[in-house]
Amino acid sequence: MKKNKAFHLVAILSIIFLCVGLTVISIPNDTFYTLKIGDYILKNGIDMMDHFSWIKSLPYTYPHWLYDCFMSIIFKFQGFNAIYVMNIVLYSIIGILIYYFSNQKTKNYLFSFILTIMTIGFMMAFITARAQIVSFIIFLLEKHFLDKFLEDGKVKNGLILILLSTILVNVHLATWIFFFVLFLPPIASHYLSLLLKKMRKNKKDFTMGRINFKTNENTKKLFPIIIICLLTGFLTPLGTTPYTYIFNQFAGDTFASILEYQNITISNGFSFYQYLFVLLALFLMTKEDIDLEDVFLTLGLILMSLIAIRNFAYLLLIGSFVISNYLYKVNKRLSSKTIHKLDIIFSRKSELITILLCFLVVGTGLFTIRNLSTNDITNEKYPSDAIYYIKENINLEKARIFNEYYIGSYLLYNDIPVFIDSRSDLYTKPFNKLKRDIFNDYHDAIDNLNYQEVFNYYDVTHVLITKDSMLARQLKKDNDYKNIYYDKYFTLYERKLD
Repeated sequence: MKKNKAFHLVAILSIIFLCVGLTVISIPNDTFYTLKIGDYILKNGIDMMDHFSWIKSLPYTYPHWLYDCFMSIIFKFQGFNAIYVMNIVLYSIIGILIYYFSNQKTKNYLFSFILTIMTIGFMMAFITARAQIVSFIIFLLEKHFLDKFLEDGKVKNGLILILLSTILVNVHLATWIFFFVLFLPPIASHYLSLLLKKMRKNKKDFTMGRINFKTNENTKKLFPIIIICLLTGFLTPLGTTPYTYIFNQFAGDTFASILEYQNITISNGFSFYQYLFVLLALFLMTKEDIDLEDVFLTLGLILMSLIAIRNFAYLLLIGSFVISNYLYKVNKRLSSKTIHKLDIIFSRKSELITILLCFLVVGTGLFTIRNLSTNDITNEKYPSDAIYYIKENINLEKARIFNEYYIGSYLLYNDIPVFIDSRSDLYTKPFNKLKRDIFNDYHDAIDNLNYQEVFNYYDVTHVLITKDSMLARQLKKDNDYKNIYYDKYFTLYERKLD
């Protein structure tokens, strides 16, 4: 299809309108510790120690220190409103990049627009004020420049990949491993195709079924790039943490307890299975071949998604490149007459204005529905009233408050030392090397109600939990605990110590 600058402008504005509508004015609990840590780093630097739990001498890895600092600076402008606007901007950048990269591959702006709208619609569950939103952009750029490097083998594209690796290891260390996962499909495709060519005694690329087996000599040039990218782990203030973090993470027990790390099932993976249906329908309804590299990439991302819900985001983002490659072949099969008609239709001002108005209305409607309440820090979600009571009535220098996991970040944001918060890795033995696993002890007290042994070990003085929790009901019957505060949602117990 010919270039249509007017359509590109309408598409970009429509993407922004939709991103505004899909971005929720919400404050996840991770945001609170992010702001506090970012502020601490800007004032004191990185010392690889925790300063917010009352359990002393806990080492902390600062896995997204650069993002934390960025968030803290943004917050100083207009508070949580600035963070909300930042989310919209980053979400829009993701959408615009998908559209731009897809349009380059498909050579069809209409296909690219439809694909982009579908992708950002599925992505809405992953758009939140966390480091992952920046890493999404980095992975889109990585995939684009990786493809460019495989096409032309130019050094500048390799240098950009090295730069992206350096940024990612400082912005979101936990996802750095995925940076190298994206190198695997082209390498596997090249060498498997090379092996099959030798077995067939034919040097030409070939197709088996609907799968294209192709070799690419530029693949060999990837290995020095990969090695240098691995060395970028030293370009951080975190020491050797980039090389130990993922192993310590897998050695811990946090995966089983945190929702985003859990396996996709029928009950929690409706969007995932919808997306798979779209992929399957596209493949079955058309007759184009698919490259072996894209087969490896798609199957690998599907497997990763099944293993952990959070990986579905990578399937959506990187899957857009696979779909774009396939749609390019579909576009080539379209008759010039059909393409000409589409160009005429989507060059008219009336059609373009209609599209823009539709997305403006949809975006406005979604914004209204999804953000009926702009005050996310409510006493129902976070113990804001309880915090006021604690600061007025409890000596925080001596208190050792046992708190629920999901409110820990809000407590430390309000300068109340915590037992645990959503920096889950910090509280596991592989990271802190303590005799006891704090993360497991927390669940032992909350889930198994083995609180007496846990509280004795840590010398807990107070317990702040939700009013209707099992532990709250148990403490209500325990004469060693006195209820000193309660509201509609939270309750605070004081432990009677000898």
